[in-house]
Amino acid sequence: MSVMRYAKGTTLISETRDIPLLVEVRNSKFISHAQLFELLRLASLEYCREAFTWRVRRLVAHDYLSRLEGNSGRGVIVYRITRGGLIQLENFCQFAMVLNSETRHLPHPSLIPHSLELNDIRLALARKNLLLAWKSDIEVQSHNIISMSPVAKDYDAIVDVWNQDQAARFGLEYERSIKSAQRYERIRKRLESEDVLNPILYLTSAEELALHLADQLSSISKRLAFATAKAFRESLLDAMVITNLDEPRAPFRSLLGGVF
Repeated sequence: MSVMRYAKGTTLISETRDIPLLVEVRNSKFISHAQLFELLRLASLEYCREAFTWRVRRLVAHDYLSRLEGNSGRGVIVYRITRGGLIQLENFCQFAMVLNSETRHLPHPSLIPHSLELNDIRLALARKNLLLAWKSDIEVQSHNIISMSPVAKDYDAIVDVWNQDQAARFGLEYERSIKSAQRYERIRKRLESEDVLNPILYLTSAEELALHLADQLSSISKRLAFATAKAFRESLLDAMVITNLDEPRAPFRSLLGGVF
């Protein structure tokens, strides 16, 4: 019986195990070791932490993933896709318009806190079996470039959830800092033109920022909701959100009206 051998220093990429892992890292921009394992476990793509750790180390050793330490502020290991990893994804027909092997710059480490918080929000929904689908900003931007019916803004995520016994969809933005008045004016115009997504949920790093965003944006005609990321992770669809500074807060699920 002949045995297939591979050249020394090369590795065989598994379409069912390695490619889904690389897709998750690319679409997240940055992801911690623990977050990556849990996302794959919840998707029934990984079961054994030891096997997962071996797989990640192998992908790092062959320069398909890069390992960043000391950049997250959480004291955790963080991964980012490499050009080699993007090439492997493209070899398996996993191409992203805005982050591919020809992209000039890979995601900057300054985005690590933003990415890790979005991963935490996604995991919080998945743990409670509320999450139907999560389209990351990489996927949203790529869709907007080629689609005949793009959404109005490159949202941080488009999220499909179970709202009791109904499927619902919303746009998600996560804000860590205050923008200029000119930026908010551009955002207002984009949101006013949105005719695909409704509502839009803005999550923030602090209560003061949620109030500031509500003051800047809630006057437009679209359904917008504002809350801290912490409050949403704790209560999820039952999180009490600001819809207008002059009105009482309401549970976010009350804004999720229709089936998409």
